[in-house]
Formats: sequence, structure tokens, C-alpha cells
Amino acid sequence: MRCYLCERVFLPQPTWSQLFTTRYEAVICERCNEQFERIDGGKALFAYNATMKDYLHRYKFLKDVALAQVFRQDIHHALRHRQEIIVPVPLHKNRLQERTFSHVHELLEQADIMYTNMLMKCVDDRQSQKTLQQRQADTKRFDLLPHVPIVNKRIVIFDDIFTTGATIFSIQQLLYEHGASHVDYITLIQA
Repeated sequence: MRCYLCERVFLPQPTWSQLFTTRYEAVICERCNEQFERIDGGKALFAYNATMKDYLHRYKFLKDVALAQVFRQDIHHALRHRQEIIVPVPLHKNRLQERTFSHVHELLEQADIMYTNMLMKCVDDRQSQKTLQQRQADTKRFDLLPHVPIVNKRIVIFDDIFTTGATIFSIQQLLYEHGASHVDYITLIQA
């Protein structure tokens, strides 16, 4: 098999745990895997380093959808026992049309995580092109989809990257305003 990131040939090593748990076959070599900086016990699974920056660029902007498989084991492990409703952060419809796939939804799908679409993005903006002050001032970027029951529901928001928290915190506020009893979050990356 060729590594999805560096193209080196490698042989995934089967383990006994694959017989008893959900284990996905590796799609990157051990050398590439070691370049990602894991975060233990936090709200994010990985730190934003040079390797992650390159990965995110290839995945989101060069539209290499196969790269959603790289972190499927980690995402599956982090979310598989959550009792809350998993809610992915959506793209605006224009951005979805431009990108051709929702990168956050694809991460969850590759990890076999059930999720519920509750949100729609109201404005077509790019957070990466805003200052911290602009991100924090921009509070009405999302709305609920019609007829989504959330009163007294426990929810976990899932997104690809946590930079300033503006996206997560605006969604948390929206969900609490509409009656959610508890809103947590997990992201793949912490910038």
C-alpha cells in the first residue's frame, strides 16, 4: 500500500485488537503518522503544526477527499461512546458547491460516526481571512434547520479546527438559546 501523504510503500501491521474492536487499516505510513502532534485529554485531538497545516491544505483546498480516512481511527475513538447528539459544523451552500464536499461531514462518515444535521451557515465568509476581533464580533453566522427538536437535548459540536473559538461559541450560544440542555465540542485540530 502507498502512504496517502508521502507516497512511500508500506505494509499496514495487523493486530489482535482488530479482531475485537473497530480498527481501520492505516492509510499513512508510521513516519508520516509520527509527524502529527497528538493532544491527550483535551477538546482537540491534534495540534496545528506544519504537517497538519499541509494535511489540511491538501484535504480542504486541494479537495483530496480520500485524506478524510487519515484520522478516522482517532475520530472514531473520541466519539464512539458519546451519548450526546453529534452535530457537525456545516459549510455555506456556496462554499459546499465550490469545494464539492463537506470536509467535516466526510471526517465523521469515514469514522463511522452517526451525526445529525441541525445547522445551516447563514453567511458565506471565511474565518481564516478575518482578524480575531472580526471573528469574535461576528455572532450570527449560523441558524437552526427548520423542525429540528433540540429542547433538553445534549449535543456535541464537531469541527475540523479550533482557532479562536468564535465558530464553536456562536453555535453553543445558538443551541442554548433554543433549549439545548448541554452543548460540548470536539475538534480534530487545536490551532
